[in-house]
Amino acid sequence: MFLAIEDERNPMHIGNVSVFEGPPPTYGDFVRTVAANLPLVPRYRQRVRFVPMELGRPVWVDDAHFQILYHIRRTAIPQPGSAEELRNLAGRVFAQNLDRGKPLWELWMVEGLEAGRWALISKVHHCMVDGVSGTDLLTVLLDREPKPPPTRAPDWRPAEEPSDLHLLADAAADAILDPFNRVRGLPIVRV
Repeated sequence: MFLAIEDERNPMHIGNVSVFEGPPPTYGDFVRTVAANLPLVPRYRQRVRFVPMELGRPVWVDDAHFQILYHIRRTAIPQPGSAEELRNLAGRVFAQNLDRGKPLWELWMVEGLEAGRWALISKVHHCMVDGVSGTDLLTVLLDREPKPPPTRAPDWRPAEEPSDLHLLADAAADAILDPFNRVRGLPIVRV
């Protein structure tokens, strides 16, 4: 539903801005930390695949061309960056729709905030999470310790993507079985 109602003027992603005290991690350390934790959130390496001719619901498939550096971006606002400048940057980031050809999330590491702080702007499509779990995902992707031990992302190989014929066959099977599944879930009324 969230994919269907989205258009250029109505993005359907959830945004969050978190501000952190102290110096930011290096971009490389930040990317490595998130990459090491991606196995905890498999959807972050999947993209939406639409069934041909829209004969079925979209499905999630592993992105064979997943590149974490596309999803984690680094930027800065002129020092000392104010809350208003961070708000304006976040507004520009949130105004852009996510690329549906890639996994539907972005993290923006923002440096240059006043008082030596830095921020993280996160954007996740609503079809992946609701508002609360979108914020909770950051606790899974990031470390709680200021100086965590070095981590390395485990090897990952995407599952083979289903063919159009496979997707159409699954959509046909769902169309046939769905009415039976709906009836099976109804309560039995005895007269």
